[in-house]
Amino acid sequence: TLTFRPDRCGRTGGMHPEAADKAFRFWVSSVNRDLYGRTWGKRWHRGLMWARGQEFHKDGRIHFHAVISSASDDLYRLGRWSDWHALWLREFGVNKLERPESQSDIAGYVSKYVAKGGEVDFSPNFQAWQPPPMQWGRAPQQEVFLATSQNAGACGQVASPARVVNGSGAAAALSLS
Repeated sequence: TLTFRPDRCGRTGGMHPEAADKAFRFWVSSVNRDLYGRTWGKRWHRGLMWARGQEFHKDGRIHFHAVISSASDDLYRLGRWSDWHALWLREFGVNKLERPESQSDIAGYVSKYVAKGGEVDFSPNFQAWQPPPMQWGRAPQQEVFLATSQNAGACGQVASPARVVNGSGAAAALSLS
């Protein structure tokens, strides 16, 4: 949850949605720079993925409820949450960053704001990570099994990468451990 301080919200106590959006994107960009370096936008995943719900306090101040994730690894292992918390606190206002316990927590968190009639938007790279497509054809699993069982060393370890042909006839390198 990312909330703006009253002194950042102008005379009326409200912040324009575009200004709030820019603040959120600045924060995400700063986290990306911290995690992936200056050229984070050139990586295959193009940085953090996020879904964000927008709500207004009773006093009219806008705040965001966001779920962020990394396509490459667990954010709790990658980053320094205390630094990201301090950045939002210093620049914009109060925040609460916490790790979800399960996928259903994430779905419930975002859908709550959809049900309230709030606006939910997504990062441009929201579906950056996609599982590899399944190749249907001549049972590639059997070929993989045969290739790995022939190369198996002690304790089932593969001594060297096996080269197999998938259902489309293209060669694919496979390294199992």
